[in-house]
Order: sequence, then C-alpha cells, then structure tokens
Amino acid sequence: MPDQPATPYPSDRDINNEQRRRLIAERQNAEYAEAMGLALGALGPGWKPWMKLVLIDSAHRQSGNTAPVATVYKVYRGEDRLTEHSMFLRRMPDGQVRKADSYEILFGDLLHENHPARTVEVRGQKVPVGRYELCWSTMELYHPHSAKQLASLRASRERGKQEREQKRFEQDNPLLAWAERQAREEEGPGGPTPGR
Repeated sequence: MPDQPATPYPSDRDINNEQRRRLIAERQNAEYAEAMGLALGALGPGWKPWMKLVLIDSAHRQSGNTAPVATVYKVYRGEDRLTEHSMFLRRMPDGQVRKADSYEILFGDLLHENHPARTVEVRGQKVPVGRYELCWSTMELYHPHSAKQLASLRASRERGKQEREQKRFEQDNPLLAWAERQAREEEGPGGPTPGR
C-alpha cells in the first residue's frame, strides 16, 4: 500500500466545496442569529433556536417558488430540547413579534387556506388542496471545514478504503496474501534479496 502524504494538498474540488459550504454556513448562521434575536427580544436570555417552520406555496414543485409565505421559529431553554421547555415565535407582517405554545396559533388561517385552483379527488369528489405546505428544519450553527481540512478528510477516507480492500483481499485469497507477505519479508527494507 503506497504511503500517503502527511498533509495532502487541497484539490480544486476541496476549494470549491469550502466556498459552497461557507455560503451555506453564512445563510444558516444568519437564520440562527435572527431566531436568537427574536427569542431575546420576546422572551429574554437563555433561549436557543431549535426549529424553523415555514409555509410555502403547495404548487412549488410546478412553479419552483419555494419562498416562505410565513416563518415560525421554535426555541427552547434548558439543556435538553423538550417541547415542555419550548416556545414558538413569529415576526408578523406588521413587524410585531408574537409568541405562542403552538405554531398553529401563529400561522393562523394560512394553515387551512384552500388553493384557489388545485383539487384532488377523494371518494369521487373534487376536494381543494391546501394553498400552503408546512416544511420544517432543525436550526444549528454551522462551522464548515476549510479546504485543507476537507483534503485531510478525503485522504483519510481513501486510506480507510484501501485498508478495507486489502483486508477483503486477504480474507478472500489467504494463500495469495500469505505469498505477498512472504515476498515483502524476503525483500526486506533494502529491496529484493541479491541474486533474484
């Protein structure tokens, strides 16, 4: 198995991945900061973001429009993320921040609004679908790896893959593996034995 360099150089892909991840981190950390600001202003210190819930147009798969119509943040306090230690917050269209024990209260009628044109058939009858879909995601701060760290992780994965392949070869071909070990021992550190 060839030796890997101690510190692999970042590839172009590692550098591109670092840049992409940095953009994702900036957006994700800005959302986290927004939720922290709402929690601090509405509830005081000690609250941490847990989830982001958004309503988006239910026709987003056809239209491509995934812009949130409304956003609610779930925040918690204490060591554990427990619903009994949580609260929901929403900045309303007028700028006011509202808090509630459930997101349903904060989304209000938007949760049950029917789509003006879309329907589905249920038991032979046309029934309107909801105008919006509820989507959620967890909220965490994101600190992406540098290109150098990504290169190191890639090299480690490649070493692990080579080691697993070698072990598999040795298990599947014990006689050939033994012959390879014998040949390496006979060659020793200085190369092949003289006369061979």
